[in-house]
Amino acid sequence: MKKLSLIIFVLILCQITVLSRACLPEGISFTTQAQIDNFQSNNPGCYEIEGYVEINGDDITNLNGLTVLTSIVGDLTIGSILFGSNPVLTNLSGLNNLASIGGGLRIVHNDALTSLSGLDNLASIGGDLAINNNDVLTSLAGLDNIAASSIDDLTIHSNASLSTCDVQSICNYLVSPNGIVDIYENATGCNNPPEIATSCGITLPCLPYGNYYFSSQAEIDNFQSNYPGCFQLEGNVEINGIDITNLDGLDILISLGGALEIFGNDALTSLSGLENLTSIGGDLSIRSNDVLTSLSGLDNIDAGTISNLHIYYNTLLSTCEVQSICDYIVSPNGTIVIHDNATGCNTQEEVEAACGVWVPDFNFESGISIYPNPAKDILIISNDEGITIEEVVIYNQIGKKVFEEVLVNNTLDVTNLPRGMYVVELKSREWKVRKKLIVGGRQ
Repeated sequence: MKKLSLIIFVLILCQITVLSRACLPEGISFTTQAQIDNFQSNNPGCYEIEGYVEINGDDITNLNGLTVLTSIVGDLTIGSILFGSNPVLTNLSGLNNLASIGGGLRIVHNDALTSLSGLDNLASIGGDLAINNNDVLTSLAGLDNIAASSIDDLTIHSNASLSTCDVQSICNYLVSPNGIVDIYENATGCNNPPEIATSCGITLPCLPYGNYYFSSQAEIDNFQSNYPGCFQLEGNVEINGIDITNLDGLDILISLGGALEIFGNDALTSLSGLENLTSIGGDLSIRSNDVLTSLSGLDNIDAGTISNLHIYYNTLLSTCEVQSICDYIVSPNGTIVIHDNATGCNTQEEVEAACGVWVPDFNFESGISIYPNPAKDILIISNDEGITIEEVVIYNQIGKKVFEEVLVNNTLDVTNLPRGMYVVELKSREWKVRKKLIVGGRQ
């Protein structure tokens, strides 16, 4: 009798093990309602999907077939990076028992999704949280119980109707972000981190990983009250708003950790307000600002902190020869793209001329060299081609001519040049060559 009872117990245990199991280590994509409905019969006992899950189908109306799921080890993506995802799915009911996601949660481009109801028991994720391009979604209710510490990057943007974002998980995350914060182009109330912080009743810290998006004059004006004490910003800064007329509210800024992009500002005539900015950590891009006339305001940025330089489609922009731009053109760290601005700033050559520097017409360098480099006193010009060098001109980093002399015995005395970087231009009747020179002479 005992043996029979033991056998029955083992059989029951085996049946429970069969009925409750992890499955699909390679993940699964649901593209039809039938696949959702048949999930439990096709995968009996599967409560944990070991791989990723993607849900995107033209006829998917509900997720009720997934009620057995308690865990997804990989990413959960509802929708697609393409427009027109899940055109008839209105809520996420059916995921009510889902407690954990080991990867990111991405809810993107769902045309009919009005509610996140169904995710109420989700307690943790293990990656980024992205809620993007869901045109009729109005609230983040349903995400309340996710532990903020389990979220990496937070992205909430381009949800035209989304006005309620002050759920507990988001409020907690904004108090102490674990990664990049990208919140913009949603409805009022959720259009940027300060709006959400106000609803949450919290004060925002400086975002430790960025990014910052300014889409209105009010956001510029309120920056210092929204982010008290923030003068060194991490991440990228994007300034793009049709009513932005001035940047005075940003006059506290000293450094940026990422790129600075100023574009699509129809009313911005000046970059005044950025005079205290001394460094950035990426590209500098000034484009499509219809009434901007000058780059004054960017004068004090260290050119060595700029990666690539883009200045184009600024119809009235004629003054680009500010210190930072001239310095960058003399010694660029990346690509220079300058076009379709007003005369004076319409091409790189025009800016070089305004700065007092230019690219040589010829570049016959194969047999020309200068040494030692760095130099302290005597600079030697080596000329293997036997061509007569008629004149030597030396420019400092801002393009100012500091030395001009006829070459004698292929040597130059640079003792009187202060320590620093220079451009040496060697001229003959047919060509000119430019070489970079470092002088380590007197202080």
